[in-house]
Amino acid sequence: MTHVDIAATIAPEDKLSKTLLKDIKVNEESIDIIELRIDQWPSFNKALLNEVIKQLKIFHLKILVTYRTSVQGGKGAVNEQEYLNILSELIECPQFDMIDIEWSSAVNIEKYTHLVQRAQQKGLEVVLSHHNFQETPALDELKFIYFKMQKLNPDYLKLAVMPKSQEDVLHLLEAMSLTAKHTTCRIVGISMSSLGKVSRIAQGVFGGTLSYGCIEEPQAPGQIHVSKLKSMVSFYED
Repeated sequence: MTHVDIAATIAPEDKLSKTLLKDIKVNEESIDIIELRIDQWPSFNKALLNEVIKQLKIFHLKILVTYRTSVQGGKGAVNEQEYLNILSELIECPQFDMIDIEWSSAVNIEKYTHLVQRAQQKGLEVVLSHHNFQETPALDELKFIYFKMQKLNPDYLKLAVMPKSQEDVLHLLEAMSLTAKHTTCRIVGISMSSLGKVSRIAQGVFGGTLSYGCIEEPQAPGQIHVSKLKSMVSFYED
């Protein structure tokens, strides 16, 4: 059994509204990390990012900045070089605590390893993530993805996949559990949609360390409100 932190995903279109700030405050005890999605902005806006981070600093919570590309289910319509440029800008001027870096089998290992190392040198924790919104690969493939990702030595390995059957959910949980026993990285495994909700609430049972929830509208299939998620996760930790 591992301890599971709760990340609340927000995706503001502009600066944070008073309503959202109030909702964060009301649910602050259920949250460990604020995941700030910025891929929904028309373009990368450093000034706006700084303003939003300044707003979030009133809370005593870690801030994870994520730019999710359209290839991995986000709204960021950029090519790989543009994505790398955004990451580099974020890394060089960090006013936050954690950064999400996407992984795929096509990435240049040397280039991305350097990116991970640079982020860590700047004091950032790196969530190396891979998302498949179409399916859940076979068990051996899931284990291989985790294996390949850990070669970059990030702080977290995050794998999120779409289940089509109960067996798909079980395969994700098994891959997460097996990987957790053989790596020093912290593990995150998400089986998306309602079918996979057990992966969000029982992370710790299978070696997972981070579960993503929502404050307003879900930002991913199957996300649970943070207050309910915290309660459910805590049930397994008692």
